[in-house]
Amino acid sequence: MRSSEWLGTWSWDDGDWMRARPGRHGGEMPLAFYRLRALDWYLSRFALPMNWNRLAEELVPYVADLGFTHIVLDGALIGQPHSVVCQFIETCHIAGVGVVIVYSPLSSMTQPEFLAWCDRCHIDGYEEVIDHSGEGRGAECRLFLSKTTEPVLVLDPRVRWRLASADYLALSPAERCRQHAAWIAALTPRELSRGLLEQVPDDTTALGQWRLQVHGDDWQRFAAFRTCLALMWALPGDKQVAMGVELGQVLAEPWEAALHWPLLFESRHAGVLRLVADLNRLYVNEPALQVRGEDRLGFEWLVDDDSDNCVIVFARHAESGHASLVCVCNFQACVHYRYRLGVPSAGWWRETLNSDSVFYGGSNVGNGRGAMTEPIPSHGHAQSLAVTVPPMAALFLRHEIWFEDGS
Repeated sequence: MRSSEWLGTWSWDDGDWMRARPGRHGGEMPLAFYRLRALDWYLSRFALPMNWNRLAEELVPYVADLGFTHIVLDGALIGQPHSVVCQFIETCHIAGVGVVIVYSPLSSMTQPEFLAWCDRCHIDGYEEVIDHSGEGRGAECRLFLSKTTEPVLVLDPRVRWRLASADYLALSPAERCRQHAAWIAALTPRELSRGLLEQVPDDTTALGQWRLQVHGDDWQRFAAFRTCLALMWALPGDKQVAMGVELGQVLAEPWEAALHWPLLFESRHAGVLRLVADLNRLYVNEPALQVRGEDRLGFEWLVDDDSDNCVIVFARHAESGHASLVCVCNFQACVHYRYRLGVPSAGWWRETLNSDSVFYGGSNVGNGRGAMTEPIPSHGHAQSLAVTVPPMAALFLRHEIWFEDGS
C-alpha cells in the first residue's frame, strides 16, 4: 500500500514530548532502547487478533516502569491505518517513551516515502539493518534519531564487545584467565567512543541462546548474565536490550518467540527484571554514567590486568560537583575477600548496586553499605579500598562524603 493511500490527519496531544525531543536526541539525555517484535509481544499477553490500542495499554506502562526511554519496533506498524499509528505513537509520547521503527528495503514504502511517513506520524527515529555477509552475525545496524525533522545518525551497535563477551563467558575458568587480556582488548578507547550503542551479549537472531553456552551450572549462567547487564550499563554509550532479556529468558526454538511471563514466578528471572529496572534508574540519576565515551576524562581504567582473578575495575567520572562511580566486575565463580583497588578520591564509597544481591537472585555477598578508603597506594592512586568482590558479579561504588566513623 502506498503511503498516500492511508495518510490522513490527526489532532496531536504530544506537544510536550515534541518540544523536548531535540534535547533528548541531541546528547543531553541518557537513552535506553527496548527492542521488540510487536506481534510476539502482543501474543504473549493476549490470545486475540492484533489490536494496537490494547498493545499500547500493556506495553507502554511496562516499558516506562522499567525505565526505558524508547522502544524499537519491527516494521509491523508500517501499513497500519493512519489513526492507529498516530494513536499508538501519541500514547507512547504522553508516557515519555519514544518510538523507533526498523526499516527494511523490502518494505512496501520507498525510503523517501518512509521518512515522510515517520515525520508525519511523529515517529522518533528509524533503524536500518544492512547484512553484508548474509549471516546476521556481522550485520551493520544504523539507528537514526530525529532532532527536529531531519534524522541524525547517533548510534551503532557495539557488536565486537558483544560477541567477544559471549565467547569469553563460554570458556572454562582456567581458559578465561588465559584469554582475559584478549577480551579486555574489546574494550579499547575506540570501542568506548561516542556513537556506539551498548548491547548485552544477546544475539536476537539466535534468540538469546548465548547464555546456554556460558560455562558452569545454571547459577553461574544467571550470575554471568546479571554481570553482563551491569557491565553494559556501567560502560559509556546508550543502552539497548531485546525483549526477553529483561526476563532472563532463553528461547529454545524460533517459533517460541513470545515472552514467557510465568518465568517471573521464579526468583532468578524476577531478579533479572528488578536488576534491569534498577540499572535504568541509576543510569538516569547518576551523571557519571551519562558522560559520553569521547570524553576521556569520564572513563578511567583502575584494574585492567588482573587475569589471575578475571576482575576488571574502572571509574566513571562526571563534571565537577557530581560523584564518581567505580564498577568492579568479577568473572570467576569465587569470592575475592579484601580485594585491594586504588580509587581516585578519599572517603566513603557507598555500594549502590550489587548484581549478587538476593533481590536479583544472587547469593547476597557484598559490602553492606560500602567501604572507607585507606591511605594505602594502589593502582596509581594514593587512596585505596579493600572490598569483598562477590562471585560472578558486578559492584557499583559511589563516592560520598567522608565519615569519621566509617558509617
